Formats: sequence, C-alpha cells, structure tokens
Amino acid sequence: MNVIRIYVFVMELLTIIQTSFGLFRIAVVVIPFLYVGTLISKNFAALLEEHDIFVPEDDDDDD
Repeated sequence: MNVIRIYVFVMELLTIIQTSFGLFRIAVVVIPFLYVGTLISKNFAALLEEHDIFVPEDDDDDD
C-alpha cells in the first residue's frame, strides 16, 4: 500500500513540475517576442515621423 502512495505522490510532484516548466517555456517565448515587437514598432513609428508620413497631433483640449 505504501508503494502505491509513494507512486501517486511522485506522479503528482511530476505533474506540478511539468506545469511549472510549461509556464516557464511560455514566458521564455512570449517575453522576447513582445520586446522585439515593441522595438520594431518604436523604430517604425520614428521612421514615419522622420519622413513626415505620420505626425501625431497635439490636441490640447484645455478649455
């Protein structure tokens, strides 16, 4: 009976470890791509402003 309890405990522990590692893998993939996407967007917005293709307007509605 103790062998079955130990087996169940080990299997539950492995499930927890696999879940944690899965979240780690998701974070390792998502965070760099978000960062690279942010850099690309920032540089492209600067390029558009430099060539006067898109210049944000300052709407001051301080009436």
